[in-house]
Amino acid sequence: MFKSDSIKWVQFFLLIIIAIIAVASVYFMDIFWVKSNEEQPERIKEAIERACVQCYALEGSYPPDLDYLSKNYGLVLNNDKYFYHYKISASNVMPYVEVYEKDS
Repeated sequence: MFKSDSIKWVQFFLLIIIAIIAVASVYFMDIFWVKSNEEQPERIKEAIERACVQCYALEGSYPPDLDYLSKNYGLVLNNDKYFYHYKISASNVMPYVEVYEKDS
């Protein structure tokens, strides 16, 4: 009798531990996705800047606009989700780039 009762308690505690791990996993995944989405505009900005540097290295001047990068360097922009601010002051000066997420 004692042995079967102890097995039931062990199973009960294992189920509780599994439930706690499952709840914690869902909670931390949610935090991960929120943080990942907050950092997305910065990663897009860095991708644009890398494409600008690649263009400068290959052509000797920075691209005149983002459309040029899209057409010639494969940059994919999501105009439905983000605002892009791209300002160039001279063909030999790195452009000013900012990316902002649009309100949903």
